[in-house]
Amino acid sequence: MAESKTLYPAVGSYGPCAVKGLKVGETKKWCTCGLSSKKQPWCDGSHKGTGFKSMKFTVEKEQEVLYICNCKQTKTPPYCDGSHTSAPEIVEKRKNACAKKDGHVKDCKLCTNCGWVPDF
Repeated sequence: MAESKTLYPAVGSYGPCAVKGLKVGETKKWCTCGLSSKKQPWCDGSHKGTGFKSMKFTVEKEQEVLYICNCKQTKTPPYCDGSHTSAPEIVEKRKNACAKKDGHVKDCKLCTNCGWVPDF
């Protein structure tokens, strides 16, 4: 059996998205890669070619506001679990230790080895 490689997403932002107006039974696609700059926290297809795919979820209970993870580090996707409070340090350590760090190129969409994205 082949060993699976962990893919590390980009960070949309270090905090949740407060989402209003979702209805019970509504299905959404949560961005797991962190690249969907046009529609965070929802998928806009930016993950193509990265190894990531969106995560479908259905709104199960009525809430005025849902807090959806935008740092992509949550253990309870797609919901925020507070991981964003410790994520900046963890993500920076991972980027600094990345074996591909010296080979990151500006035309690379996402280094899934560490979560690095180019500064555009």
